[in-house]
Parts: sequence; structure tokens; C-alpha cells
Amino acid sequence: MPPEQQRTDKPGVFRGETPSPPDRAAILIVDDREDKRMAMETVVADLGEDIVKASSGKEALRCLLHQEFAVILLDVNMPGMDGFETAFLIRERKSSEHTPIIFVTAISDTENHVSRGYSLGAVDYILTPVLPDVLRTKVSVFVELFKKNRQLKRQAEHLQQARDELEIRVKNRTSQLADTNAALREEVVARQQAETELRLLNLELEQRIFERTSQLASSNQDLEAFTYSVAHDLEAPLRQMQGYAEIMEEQFTPLLPPEAVRYLERIRRRGENLRLMLEDLLNLSLIGKQELSRQTVNLNSLVDEVITSLKSETGERKIEWKAGDLPTVACDPGLLKLVFNNLLSNAVKYTRPRETAVIEIGQNNLGGEVSIFVRDNGVGLDMKNADRLFGVFQRLHRAEEFEGTGVGLAIVARIIRKHGGRIWADGEVGKGATFQFTLGNSTPLEQ
Repeated sequence: MPPEQQRTDKPGVFRGETPSPPDRAAILIVDDREDKRMAMETVVADLGEDIVKASSGKEALRCLLHQEFAVILLDVNMPGMDGFETAFLIRERKSSEHTPIIFVTAISDTENHVSRGYSLGAVDYILTPVLPDVLRTKVSVFVELFKKNRQLKRQAEHLQQARDELEIRVKNRTSQLADTNAALREEVVARQQAETELRLLNLELEQRIFERTSQLASSNQDLEAFTYSVAHDLEAPLRQMQGYAEIMEEQFTPLLPPEAVRYLERIRRRGENLRLMLEDLLNLSLIGKQELSRQTVNLNSLVDEVITSLKSETGERKIEWKAGDLPTVACDPGLLKLVFNNLLSNAVKYTRPRETAVIEIGQNNLGGEVSIFVRDNGVGLDMKNADRLFGVFQRLHRAEEFEGTGVGLAIVARIIRKHGGRIWADGEVGKGATFQFTLGNSTPLEQ
């Protein structure tokens, strides 16, 4: 299927294989799903630039044969040629080796994918669902950079042309030394002025990039504040709804038909699940604002506290706890306890089908870097979907099978990243799962 070529309804915006006019830049959107292409097109259309859409990596490479692009929005998961292979081939072409690539994908920012994306020359990595203002701001930065670079190239060409003309004049006026020297002095002044203007343009461009980056940081802060505000404001009406449902259950159950009683029970359960979800969202938002309070912490003590708490909640279940020797590190004890509580609670939950659950906590040495792992013999996970684990509201199992809000692992990932570390998961369906993390600069103080 050729790249989409029809003209859009917005003035000044079209798609096709014709190079963009000098006053506009071109943006390439690559995604195998039409709805996602249209969604991203809608977001960046307000910039008034040319938009080219491709439904595969091959179509994207074909588009690059016909014109330059200010930025490429590239999906990772595409059939045939995926986003990483497409990015590699784009970088192999001389004409596009420096074209900015922004990965836009539902894959969460685990170390493997993010590192691979940046190693292929990606300038950013955005998770879906995309925030329109964030995407539009990032794209506009590279569009502006592209236009400035194009302007600088034209000025450089003009300067080179002037230099060539100067050499010709010098050769032709060798016999007229005085006139030649006068002309040369004039050209030197012009060159110095052009170079001064070029330096000023570079300084202006650097300032604009700094300002746009600051705006993006401010937008992220606003998003955190909005999430906190929404979750906080919903707590009161939710408590009232649950209270009314409980009153109806207590006072009117004998008067209601069985079906109505079942509906009330569903309202109560869904309300409780929503309450937990709002609580997790508040925690996620607060973690982003909270400053680290690093202390010297023995991780064995933290793990023992969490295990003791979980034992009181697991009743008669048979659980074999294997806690190995863990290091003493400099970290925030409250936040790291929350990490262990989430990981061990998940291990308890997903080993529920096992007659005897085995949950192990230990450490590994990864080429001089210490990692902590939590391993279980539960239902496991499909590694094809493992990248979704650390996104907000991302779950690999149905709510009917295992309860949860889909926020716990996102909280864990944010805490680990706040410490400068990384977290990843390994597993196999039916054979358990292992979650492993490092703590970045929190170097073990002792073993």
C-alpha cells in the first residue's frame, strides 16, 4: 500500500511524495494501525506543517527517498519490519542518518527497549496513550530545529558561493594588487559579519530549545498535579456512593428481589476496587513529588517486616519463604519498603493456584552491579507482553482471575527510577516469574 497522498482539510497541510515548500517542514508518521496514524496526525496538524503517513517500515523508507523530514514518529510493534529495524535502516541512509526519531509505542520503558531505542539514534520514547500537548510540544521543537538548520544551510551555501567568487576575483585581479586588496578586505568584513550572524542564530536556537525543554518539564509537572487533583477530588463522592450502597444492603435487603441484592453487591465491590485505584493513583502522584531521604538500610530488615505483615494476611495457605542475604544500602527506607510490599504481595497473589507457594528473595551480581530479585512459582507471565507490566493500569490477567488495580508495578518502577536504578521481569506461562531491580547510585555498603 503506497503512503497516503490525499490532501487534508486543513490549509497548508498535505501528504504525498512532493518535497515540502521552503516555509514548511515535513513530519513522517509510521504506524501499521490507521487509527493511531490519524490520532497522531490530528495532534500535530495544528503545527501547520506537511504530514506524510506510512503504514509500514518499507513505506517509510520509500518516503525518505523523496524528501527530508524534520522528525519521524515511529511505532515499535509493526508486522514484518518492526520499528527498531526501520530505525536502523533509516540511520544507514546518508540522507537520513541524523533525522530525529521519536518512538511512540504502548511498550513500557523497560531498560532493554529504551536502551535499544536510544542506541539506534532515537531522540525520545513516548508511551501511548499519547498526551497531545506533550507530543505536539516535542514535535514542534524538532520542526523548529529543522527549519533553523535548513536556514543555516542556505546561509552556508551563500557564504561558500561568496568565497568562490572571491577566489575568482583574486585570480583575475592579480595585476591590480591594490584593488584586489581592497576587495579582499571588504569580503573579509562580510564574512566576519556572516559568521557573527551565524553564531547569534546558534545561540538563539539553543535558547529556544532550552525554553521548549523547560515548557515540557512544566507540562509534566502540571500533569502530575492534575492526576493528584482528580484522584483526590473523587474520593469524597465515592465514599458517599459506597455508604449509600451499604445502607441499602443493611436496611432494605429483605425487601429487595435477589437480583437487586446482587446488583448492590456488585456496586459495593466495584466501589471498593475504584477506591483502591484512586489510592494507588494518589500514591503514584505523591512519589513523583517526594524527595528521597537516603539512609543506611539493611534490606533484610525491610523484607522481614513485609513478610511478617503478609503472613498475617495469608491465613492457612502453604507458603515457603526463602529470604537470602541482602546487602545494606543507602536508600529511602519508606519507598523501598513499598517496593518489596508490592512485589511480594504480587508473588503471594499469583501463587494462589499452587498447593505450596515458593517465594524467594535474593541478590545477584551483574558485572559488578548488585541486583535484588523476587522469584515465585506462580502462574508466570508471557514475555511477549512483559513490557506492559510497568505501565499504569496495565494488567496481564483478567480481574476475574486476580484482583488488582494495575498501578502497583508502575509505583514500583517509579520508585526504582527515582533511586537511579532499573527494573525488569522474566518468566514463563505456568512456570513462575522473577522481578529484578537495581538501585543505581545506591551502592551496597556491605554484604
